[in-house]
Amino acid sequence: MAVDIATTGNRYTIDRILGAAVHTNAGTSQDWLIAPGPAPLSVAPNKHHGITLKRARADGTDAARALDELATILASHMATPAPLVAWHAPYVLTTLETELLRHELRPLSDRVPNGLKPICDPLVLDRQAAPFRFGRRSLEAVAKWYGVTHDCPGHPSHDAKASLIVAYIIGACYASIGRLSSFSLHQKQVHWHEEQMQEAKIRYPSGDWNHQWPTTAVQVQSWQGHLAE
Repeated sequence: MAVDIATTGNRYTIDRILGAAVHTNAGTSQDWLIAPGPAPLSVAPNKHHGITLKRARADGTDAARALDELATILASHMATPAPLVAWHAPYVLTTLETELLRHELRPLSDRVPNGLKPICDPLVLDRQAAPFRFGRRSLEAVAKWYGVTHDCPGHPSHDAKASLIVAYIIGACYASIGRLSSFSLHQKQVHWHEEQMQEAKIRYPSGDWNHQWPTTAVQVQSWQGHLAE
């Protein structure tokens, strides 16, 4: 199963989820349009998922209800040995955990016996498999590199499907990754992500590099306008 979200921005502890989707390797899927409530919010200019606040508030499901439904489905899946695929897991999972707490719901990590594992992050896998490949590492770019059709980048249901396929392809192409059990893969990704962030910090010292994976510190923060506003 893969999960993806559409948000008002990329600040894990501040921004709100406007849409979410899950997609399985059996071809089944479910998505949510989520109403974030009446608080004064805005969507960052760099978000291209196409979900406006007006549409989310008019047609979306109440945030608490939708987020609880999503967390229940993810927890059910994570009760099995199969990994949960999440492209850029710290963004997806930390934002989700924060939103659950914001709405006074049980966090996903408290709903599963082993915590948030096993997770499969195709972004970490791609960086590990092809560390010297030039070009962007967005899901759209990586999907194109592996020949995966991605019709609507930024839309949660399309992103979830693409990330699931990319994960399968990387596992098939690189035996050192594909032969790992789901829990071994999870532990490897913790170390790979740490190494990748250390290397990134050497190349770009001024960058803000998060070394934690698959989540960062969860802290519910009040709304702050985007810098472009």
